[in-house]
Amino acid sequence: MKMIVFDHETLMELNESSVRAGRNQNLRPDQVPPEPQDRYWINAHLDRERDGQPEVRLCIVMDLSTSRTVWLDVSHEEFVAIPEVDVPLGEWETAMCAGTPRRVP
Repeated sequence: MKMIVFDHETLMELNESSVRAGRNQNLRPDQVPPEPQDRYWINAHLDRERDGQPEVRLCIVMDLSTSRTVWLDVSHEEFVAIPEVDVPLGEWETAMCAGTPRRVP
């Protein structure tokens, strides 16, 4: 199965870019895992517009074992630059079943 997945370094770069751009959804310090993980999964995304510019709201699965998810707004260019990779079916199913954060975007 194909899924958009990235590493901790990319997560931090996207978050820093989101904060610098003044986007609405970015990670608070308490949402950043204390131990960097190798993989974070995007299980949903919403195309949006802010100040006439396209952006994308990502639902990122931060931890498969707890199904913890967060929202992060990124530019359209940043979103399309994140590659899709093959993941095992069980990993894909777990990430997709994590759902979205309770807070409405």
